[in-house]
Amino acid sequence: MFQISTRGDYGLLLLSELARELREGREHTSLRAIAESKNLSLKYLGEIATTLKKAGLITSKEGRDGGYTLARQPEEITMIEALEILEGPVSPVRCCDIGEDKCGVTGTCTVKSTWVEATDLVTNFLKNKTIADTLNSPSA
Repeated sequence: MFQISTRGDYGLLLLSELARELREGREHTSLRAIAESKNLSLKYLGEIATTLKKAGLITSKEGRDGGYTLARQPEEITMIEALEILEGPVSPVRCCDIGEDKCGVTGTCTVKSTWVEATDLVTNFLKNKTIADTLNSPSA
């Protein structure tokens, strides 16, 4: 079953929360506030934030009014970009990963084209969804 790990899930949630905070006029938000409001591990959220910061999706500011914020507008950050930073290539099976050809039935596989098509559908869907789109969900 194709499933995003908690790392990808929480990363998207973090980006969505930062976008929501920006929309509400708060430029920087503490990870502690997000962790507490979403009942997430602060340590784990911190590790995810470090990855997103190194990749240039978020920035941080130290001090009393510090915290994290998006490095770009929510409309400019796609779901696929964030997931690939946190999870690597989106692929339901390893033979669909770019550059992978480690399957024992290469050349005779009758289902690889189906997996490639599924990967393309999911990837294209996520390329067309941005962090701003998460703000339109019923719970945002």
